[in-house]
Amino acid sequence: MTDAGPVPLNVASPDCAEDFFAGPAARCVILWRAAGLAELREVLEHCLDLPARPSTLDLIGHSTRGHRLLRLGQTPIDMLDPRVSAFFRGLAQAGLLPRLQVTAVRLLGCETAVTDAGQRTLRMLSQTLRLPVFGTRKPLLKSHSNSAGFDPAFAHLLTAASATHPAFGKAGSRHGRHPHDRW
Repeated sequence: MTDAGPVPLNVASPDCAEDFFAGPAARCVILWRAAGLAELREVLEHCLDLPARPSTLDLIGHSTRGHRLLRLGQTPIDMLDPRVSAFFRGLAQAGLLPRLQVTAVRLLGCETAVTDAGQRTLRMLSQTLRLPVFGTRKPLLKSHSNSAGFDPAFAHLLTAASATHPAFGKAGSRHGRHPHDRW
């Protein structure tokens, strides 16, 4: 068996981790939990002590109603929120993700790449981290995961930040515009 590519570094919001991956099939066996940005930083710093290998940082959680932004605990990942953008700028300035050999970030929640707000967050996060960032175009189910995490067979459900553009804003969106969508 050869290594096909990056392995997922799975970090899930505790409010979805247990129910989402429960059941007879082994899904997402190695799963870290983070109920907010501070805990996410702690997980990433702890992972520095582990052998590094190319990986995707898979942030797993429910998405918010309306804007469909991924939530870690009670914190929506919204790059217009100054606390959220400062957190990710800090990760970039510390070089934490390159030291972990993270090659991409994936926001794995239901439809995180569908709304204007979600697409804007993907673009801004990608620009801040200088990494490819992906969101989802469909609701995710536990069947979209295998023992390692997000199943590559469902990669077609992902949308790259680079594939979104403000001019295309409403493509695929079932939801209204975010008040800050003048961007």
